[in-house]
Amino acid sequence: MNLIKRLGAVFAAPNQAQFDKRSHWVYVRCQRCGEILAARIDLSNDLSIDYDTHEYTAQKVLVGSGENRCFQRIHVHMRFDKQKRLLDIDADGGEVVDPPAD
Repeated sequence: MNLIKRLGAVFAAPNQAQFDKRSHWVYVRCQRCGEILAARIDLSNDLSIDYDTHEYTAQKVLVGSGENRCFQRIHVHMRFDKQKRLLDIDADGGEVVDPPAD
């Protein structure tokens, strides 16, 4: 039985708290149709380092669901510090918004 528990722990989904430490969520409202889009930034894999400033950058291109017949691309540019905390965010084609209430 102990072996089965260990195997289950290996193949189980990661702990949500651990998952949240590795990610940053961005929410953007499309300027054209108003749809709110969400993007997850994986802080371990999605960031690129600038060796001159020792800061990180990330870019995402978001496209809506098409529910409103809008397929506008929204380019999101982010800048992070050495500790991978968000410093600046810019969204071309949309505006950054707070997370929607559940």
